[in-house]
Amino acid sequence: MAKKPKISDLLGITDDQMFQNVMKDPVNCRNLLHEILPKLDIDEIEVHPQERISVDGVEKVSILDIWVKDKKGRLYDIEMQVSDKKGLDSRERYYLYKLMEDYLLKGEDYPRLPPAYVIFLLPFDPKDRGYKEYDFLYLCRQNPEIKRDDGSQIIYLNSKAKTGKINPGLEDFLKLMNGEKTSNGQFITRIKDTMQIYRKTKEWSKLAMNTEELIKMTKAEAKQEEIKCMKKTLSRYRFLQVPEATIKQYLEEDYGDSFSKEEIEKIMKEV
Repeated sequence: MAKKPKISDLLGITDDQMFQNVMKDPVNCRNLLHEILPKLDIDEIEVHPQERISVDGVEKVSILDIWVKDKKGRLYDIEMQVSDKKGLDSRERYYLYKLMEDYLLKGEDYPRLPPAYVIFLLPFDPKDRGYKEYDFLYLCRQNPEIKRDDGSQIIYLNSKAKTGKINPGLEDFLKLMNGEKTSNGQFITRIKDTMQIYRKTKEWSKLAMNTEELIKMTKAEAKQEEIKCMKKTLSRYRFLQVPEATIKQYLEEDYGDSFSKEEIEKIMKEV
């Protein structure tokens, strides 16, 4: 029998804390941006994981996963978004707004507003069209050849897709998000090496332990709910005067994946 993998090994690059720690390394972050935006020739960058953005004390504080600025002043927000796509378009607009606004609040004038890129890494298809990359620009409805070039760009990267051509390194990163086998390329190997180093830290061990406890609690709560449901079903069968042997057979068919025959017999005796 194959050895059951540890929770610490199962938590991968899509885990928020793992992603933060891998991307706070400027080399990893710059390499990922280069794979996504190869034409920009990104060189030196400053990286700020979990950057808090707010206008005043009343307004909601947003946390950008990875906030990046390169030496040309261009701004990037890289988001690992694992939940469903509800409100995603509104969220990217809000993040773009906050990314630009924060820059202005630091004293820059409107004419000097820098190019800004909001990038979402997604383990699901945000538009259900099967593309690996959705790259959005502002276009004129009357003539799509006319662009409104404000320097902003929104990119959705879909790890589940099969359609579209992207850089090999980015292809590897999306495979890593899915837990699939990657190449031995320099970019992805460095990412995986960083992950392994972090997995040996006390911080990661604590996170894995807390996650494992949460999973156990969730499973225990789910089992208790199943027991309640089984007891209700049992009471109904008995009210209808169904024979005990037949009830036992029905319960084993309905709950046999979660409970042994002995556990079902014990529950029957309790009711």
